[in-house]
Amino acid sequence: MFYNDLLYILSPIILILTALFVLMIDFFTNKKSIILASTLVGLIFSVFVLFLQYFNFESNRTLFFETIVFDKFYLFSAITMILLTIAIVLAFFDYIVNQISFRSEFISLIILSLVGSLFVIMATDFITIYLSLELSSLPIIALIAFGRGKFSLEAAFKYLILASFSTGIFLTGVVYIYGTTGSLNLLELNITEINPAIILGLVFLFIGLAFKLSIAPWHMWTPDTYQGSPMPVVTYLSTVSKVAGFVLSIRIFSEIFSNNLSFTNLIILLSIISFASMTIGNLGAILQKDLKRLFAYSTVAHAGYMLVGVVALISTQSSASSTLFYVVGYAITNLSVFLSLQHIMNLTKSTSIESLKGLFSSHPLISVIFAFGILSLLGIPATVGFMGKVLVFSSAVNNGLIILAIVGVINSFVSAYYYLGLLRNIFVSSEKFEQKGNSNIFYILVASISSILVLVLGIYPDLILSTIDNVISGL
Repeated sequence: MFYNDLLYILSPIILILTALFVLMIDFFTNKKSIILASTLVGLIFSVFVLFLQYFNFESNRTLFFETIVFDKFYLFSAITMILLTIAIVLAFFDYIVNQISFRSEFISLIILSLVGSLFVIMATDFITIYLSLELSSLPIIALIAFGRGKFSLEAAFKYLILASFSTGIFLTGVVYIYGTTGSLNLLELNITEINPAIILGLVFLFIGLAFKLSIAPWHMWTPDTYQGSPMPVVTYLSTVSKVAGFVLSIRIFSEIFSNNLSFTNLIILLSIISFASMTIGNLGAILQKDLKRLFAYSTVAHAGYMLVGVVALISTQSSASSTLFYVVGYAITNLSVFLSLQHIMNLTKSTSIESLKGLFSSHPLISVIFAFGILSLLGIPATVGFMGKVLVFSSAVNNGLIILAIVGVINSFVSAYYYLGLLRNIFVSSEKFEQKGNSNIFYILVASISSILVLVLGIYPDLILSTIDNVISGL
């Protein structure tokens, strides 16, 4: 039985072996091509296994004494996360081998964090969820410290302290849930009535997750971490980690709120937090002059938008599809934005917003790619960001959360101030663009593919929305 269970987690096992192999080959060769090939072969093989499992899927299975679950929801999310990681490694590989001192260790840590994230999205036991969250988070601390300068060490230390604090709060929530229900397994929770202990446990669980998701007011680490971390880490945090965190939230909330009990007080609390995250994120972004800090606050705002879908999920499970679509669309958009941003930073040798002035006149292609990403984050029609917001806000309205939806729309208009400000510098400014360096074509290549997906999924959302509906129905 144990060995049969291993077949269902073959993809994470392949990734673990890949991380170990990449770490070992550095002792025998320092050739970039071998390290890149080994990394990509492992990642591609693992996602190939997931595709085979998805298309040959028969039924949900609980594995390893019902601590993890194997279902289409996991398979779809895992495929998305590994494809995003492949794109990050491919685009940033030149950055990693030339600007990171311990490149094999760096790549291995990214893969190990990915493994932790995969277990996060398939865990059904709260202790397993906790251990998986730690496995995904601990490598991030080291990865942040790979940045150059004291600021990176400060950001890593701040992330460590706040991560430890959030973990303690999460475990406190687990204690309350266990003390009330007598179970640590999501699939076996039997909540028959609402009492203060249940509400308090759920609140603590959410706060523990809110840190990982950069939801205000637990976002304090995000601006410093984004500014001090290497761009591959920032991109990973804003895409893969974001997907893992919200997929876990969807799984937890779908299981806990699958009954007909009223969670009015919890809905009100989470609505307030969603409002705060959207507002704080957008107002914080307006005040920024550094591009990386601006997009850090943008992440906080978008976490608030995604939380709207999670709040709606408390009322009806149908909102899960809208939320997952938004999360996937946001990850693809952010991939395009951060790859474009790295290309621009290589050209300007600066992270200042002012350095974007006159970019279009000298580099029209990267300007257009970057613009598509910005417009998607803003929620302009014909982009995946627009469809994501429409679906999430519609779910909120359908579940009686009209005020929260209106607040979300207003905040989207507020965000136009700084998003369009970036585009004004790029396309309208009469100043001459100051190029101080060169960049790698891989940034443009991968960002172009991401931008195409941003437009295609914005115009034809059913290409993945039907698949998302299918995987959600299996929860």
